[in-house]
Amino acid sequence: MFNSQSIAIFFKGVAMGISDLIPGISGGTIALLLGIYKNFIDSLKSINHKSLIYLLSFNFNKLDNQINLKFLIPVLLGIIFSIFSFSSLVTFLLENYRILIFTFFFGLILFSSLIIISNLRPSELIEFITIFCGIIIGYSISLINPLSNSYDFFSIYISGLIAISAMLLPGISGSYMLLLLGKYEFILSSINNFKLDVILVFILGAISGVLIFSKLIGWLLNKYYRTTIFLLSGLMLGALNKVWPWQFDGLNYSPFVYTELTSSNNYFTISFIIFILSGILSFLLKSIK
Repeated sequence: MFNSQSIAIFFKGVAMGISDLIPGISGGTIALLLGIYKNFIDSLKSINHKSLIYLLSFNFNKLDNQINLKFLIPVLLGIIFSIFSFSSLVTFLLENYRILIFTFFFGLILFSSLIIISNLRPSELIEFITIFCGIIIGYSISLINPLSNSYDFFSIYISGLIAISAMLLPGISGSYMLLLLGKYEFILSSINNFKLDVILVFILGAISGVLIFSKLIGWLLNKYYRTTIFLLSGLMLGALNKVWPWQFDGLNYSPFVYTELTSSNNYFTISFIIFILSGILSFLLKSIK
């Protein structure tokens, strides 16, 4: 099962997992950029009661035929591995190199979204309207202020359900939704400290979200593929507001105004280089299969 293709899928899962740790970045976005989004959704939406029967009876051939285990296992292992392995590193990088990290993802999402749209070549008015609606929705979501909430098991379960549903949508970050729910630092701390009860309840909510939401997205992709991709690409572009590198007190500024307000280094030169490199990487990602 584990060949060179499985290894490539595993590392794509790793990239998805790392992005899910960063508020403003969606694992669904990375899956779409890496060309595995539809396969990922198709595998998830195929999970049902028969999957459990096949699993408990050790009938892995039928299970593989149903949910494509050769794809799903490597990508899920990659996601899980990166979340538990890199949560502390991501926290460190966001605290110390936030501008550079956000510059990279801003450029990657911007260029890749435009490439996805250009490859499909929108020609009808409704397609341009769909992209515009996606931009408006993504931007509107990025402006929502965080809530303050409790930390009981039910709220943790709901947070997992909402976060995973957001993660499946390119442009809507699961981590950002946790921020809005007032749960991001709590969940990240629970992962770092391996609080098993919190992690299990959160995972249960996430599984519920996958079973419900993946079927809706899968149906949309199968019935209205171009319209859905245009909408998702618009979501990614609209949500760029949330990953603008030079943020202060909840607002976005130019690099130079940011320096005046914070008396901090804006890393403009190196950020510009990273931005260009992210654009080059976006074009290279098209060839990754």
